[in-house]
Amino acid sequence: MKKYIAATLILLSLTLLGCASTTGTTKSSEANSKSEKPVKNTARFDDWKYKGFGMPLPEWVEAAIDGKTEKLSKAFGRSADQLEVLTGSGINVDHSEEQLKSKIPEGKDLIEGFWVRLNTEVKKTNEPYITVLIYEK
Repeated sequence: MKKYIAATLILLSLTLLGCASTTGTTKSSEANSKSEKPVKNTARFDDWKYKGFGMPLPEWVEAAIDGKTEKLSKAFGRSADQLEVLTGSGINVDHSEEQLKSKIPEGKDLIEGFWVRLNTEVKKTNEPYITVLIYEK
């Protein structure tokens, strides 16, 4: 009987200690979250084609949008003369792709296609989605 009472007292004291430590951490984490200011996202793009799968934004996307064909040629292992880059913007992905339909060259091989969304906190625009298509000439 003494063993049963001792075991019960030990379990009760451990339970009370656990509750007390949890309450203290909850209060301190709440205080920390209230004092922290929200972090402003300053990245140029806030969404892209494979972001949902955890893939980082490829470096060549910015080069393609900025028209830097030398960086593109290094990324794809072709000379800048062999690459043709098309970009279109729109209010959503479908709209930005629609802008490119009339520009798509016939008989040329598509190397890569990608879309990004501009971070509207950084750059205000009515058409935040950009689709990039890279063709081999």
